Amino acid sequence: MDAYQPIACALYDQLERAIITGAKLKLRWHEDSILREERVTALTLETIGGEEFLRFEGGAGRRHRARLDLVRFAD
Repeated sequence: MDAYQPIACALYDQLERAIITGAKLKLRWHEDSILREERVTALTLETIGGEEFLRFEGGAGRRHRARLDLVRFAD
């Protein structure tokens, strides 16, 4: 996997707001080499080994973790 690239502070702030308010986000991310796109609930942000991740819950109640520089907001 490529080296982690920090995300813009404005995007990080947007994710923090979504966590605090429980707002739904439509995200696109790769999981197990599959591109996924889903409306999710952001749960928390975490740092592991110098990389930042978003933990979130999908529509079926399944929990995910995605590296922030690999997550995209879907239209």
